[in-house]
Amino acid sequence: MERTGPSTALVRRTRAHDVADQIERMIASGEFRPGDRLPAHRELMLRFGVGRPAVREALFFLQQQGLVEIANGTRARISLGTAQALSHQLATISKQIATTPHGQEHLEQARLLFEAGLAWCAATAATGDDIVKLKAKLDANVAAVGDQIEFIRTDVAFHYELAVITGNPIFLSIHEMLTEWLIDQRTTTFHMPDADVFSVRDHTAIYEAVAARDPARAFYEMASHIQLIGRLYREAKQLSTEILRDLTHDVVRRFEHEKEALWASSFGRAPQRSRKPRKRQTTR
Repeated sequence: MERTGPSTALVRRTRAHDVADQIERMIASGEFRPGDRLPAHRELMLRFGVGRPAVREALFFLQQQGLVEIANGTRARISLGTAQALSHQLATISKQIATTPHGQEHLEQARLLFEAGLAWCAATAATGDDIVKLKAKLDANVAAVGDQIEFIRTDVAFHYELAVITGNPIFLSIHEMLTEWLIDQRTTTFHMPDADVFSVRDHTAIYEAVAARDPARAFYEMASHIQLIGRLYREAKQLSTEILRDLTHDVVRRFEHEKEALWASSFGRAPQRSRKPRKRQTTR
């Protein structure tokens, strides 16, 4: 099966998930460092206000993510560092950054430098087989124009293949960290007419630069692509907000008119017209 980045399963949240999230944040913040042992189960139970089963399940989740190592008879230890663990830690950090006032801008700058550098490295490391595989990813992306779900999937797969070409597991981890944000960006820009067409145009230029083993050109084409998509993303977000705001005010205005009409016809009283008293005629 083709790997295009981390998958997200829809599962019911439990206390164990909450405990795992809290421990993960503590690892990301540096409170627990690689090689450190976590507190004993009883201490974790008291710290998070949960039972032993929730602690055990939380540690199992973290073990599956590669963040902790568990051996019989000893306390869990923070992993010394694997590509999988790095990916999860970076993903946690990126989510925290995204919520800050300039988080989106910072993520966009980081992705610009990362993706452009990735294209440079791919152009210097690509073999003949790599070029063939990258062309297949490009062709799939071209064929998906107009199909939102398939276009986003093949878009992510094209960028992921560049990371694969470098053979650097850290690059793969960073790419997976950015995948969730990349999907949100592509989902937003896809609704702009012809945005997918321009994206394919850029991908083609990137592919041609990598196939020509021209790292400077690959860097330039990718940097231009990321900047364009970033600008489309910001404009789409702003336009969407303005349209929804105008729609909200329009709905409220129409509702208020309907409410006034309903009140007047069903509950209200017809306005009383003031009548001037007639002058009494006097007889002589």
